[in-house]
Amino acid sequence: MQKIKKGDTVQVIAGNDLGVQGEVKEVKKGYDPSRRGRPARRNPNKDRVVVSGVRMVKKHQRPVSQTRTQTGIIEFEAPIHISNVMLVCPSCGEPTRVKIEIADGVKQRVCKRCGATID
Repeated sequence: MQKIKKGDTVQVIAGNDLGVQGEVKEVKKGYDPSRRGRPARRNPNKDRVVVSGVRMVKKHQRPVSQTRTQTGIIEFEAPIHISNVMLVCPSCGEPTRVKIEIADGVKQRVCKRCGATID
């Protein structure tokens, strides 16, 4: 079970956007597919999240035929590593670590600060 999921509110704890809170738009799991016939293996160094309003970058994109709809200078959120964000508990409103508890055979995410269930 993932500790950070799409739709969660997180706070940035490292980098240029330190202290900024935003909603997770996408979680990218790191898989290394180039293993020459062997099954793909998970690479934890490539686990990244896209957070709204965090790490805004500009990309200069030129028009190529009619396939690209956006051209010129495009501003978008770049992914940041999952270790640089911390989940904000919906009940206490503080950044917190998450523990996984099993209740009635179902895994649940629980806030370490207040003990409230996140899911």
